[in-house]
Amino acid sequence: MRLIAAVLALTLVAIAAGALAGLHLFAAAERVADAKKSATPPPIASSYAGSARLRKLSPIVTNLAAPANNWARVEASMVTESMSDEDAGILAAHISEDIVTYLRSSSVTQFEGSRGLQHLRDDLTERANIRSSGKVRELIIETLVIQ
Repeated sequence: MRLIAAVLALTLVAIAAGALAGLHLFAAAERVADAKKSATPPPIASSYAGSARLRKLSPIVTNLAAPANNWARVEASMVTESMSDEDAGILAAHISEDIVTYLRSSSVTQFEGSRGLQHLRDDLTERANIRSSGKVRELIIETLVIQ
């Protein structure tokens, strides 16, 4: 009988300790959730001023220099300074022509690996910057498919 009483007493103590620990953890979790809700996120740092605008270029499809039966499709966007839509459309057409010219003089092996894609992006951004007299800050390659 004493054994049953001892087991029953220890069980009640364990239940009480578990309930107190659970209530304490639940209160701590609520405090953390409330703190996260009231905290404002830090502002996102941007390398672009408020006048920068993202303009999408029309998809470009052209053949490559080597091997001759390979084709490339590029979808890109350009980050420009504030300019009128007409000027931006004309500039986008000229930059698309430059991309076609660049791709037609390139081979598939130039675009292999992450380094090849980084060089492609840098070369196209430099060409766009020169073509626009510094109005294009960056050329973003969204997709590049070589078939």
